[in-house]
Amino acid sequence: MLKIKSPTMNKYWHYLSRTTAVVLILNCSTNTVNAADMASAKRHLVTGSLTMEHVAALDAALKANPDLNEIELVDVPGARKIAPDVAYQFQLRINRNQIRTYARSFCASTCAYIFLMGHERTLLPSSTGQDTLLLLHSIHSGIDGTFQRVYNDDLISIVHQRSEGRLPLDLLNKMYDTTDRSGGIYIYRKPGSTGGHIFFQAQYGAKRLKISDATPADLGINIDE
Repeated sequence: MLKIKSPTMNKYWHYLSRTTAVVLILNCSTNTVNAADMASAKRHLVTGSLTMEHVAALDAALKANPDLNEIELVDVPGARKIAPDVAYQFQLRINRNQIRTYARSFCASTCAYIFLMGHERTLLPSSTGQDTLLLLHSIHSGIDGTFQRVYNDDLISIVHQRSEGRLPLDLLNKMYDTTDRSGGIYIYRKPGSTGGHIFFQAQYGAKRLKISDATPADLGINIDE
């Protein structure tokens, strides 16, 4: 079994382990499916902007159904303020339970990292009429907007290792070429009009440019109907 550890994640784990008791008593009535409703299923649904309540909801679902081994991320634009915390907490549970990840519709920022941490990663058809896509971009503080380079480098390393190198570092590091917080790397489930799956956008409103001939399969990502 592949174990992915890093000094940065370990530092966060020491800090976050002190807050576990608080996390577990958070109200789980967030934009996720109620754990009791999912008790007979092996897949946990997650929607909306990610918070620590989503972590608590996943814990509740795992407690209700120890056989749960899939997470489906549906229209998740990222995390609120505490992106590294949420990403590392999901990673701990993904690794502990050998969880496979699925993404449907829009999966951006922290969502994309969590998706790419899965032990198997699958893009599903969109539920909105637009193509399912991942948006990878740099993490910034939700408090003061500062660039979180240390955590970003660490998360890039984690998903690179999870893909067994199929997600190349030079592609992932392309996100550092953006000129605002909205730009990034787009990975589409289906090819665009130019025939490509992977595009780069430097900033909000800029043209998305094809940067690779690779397909999702080349990057270790499955496609399912």
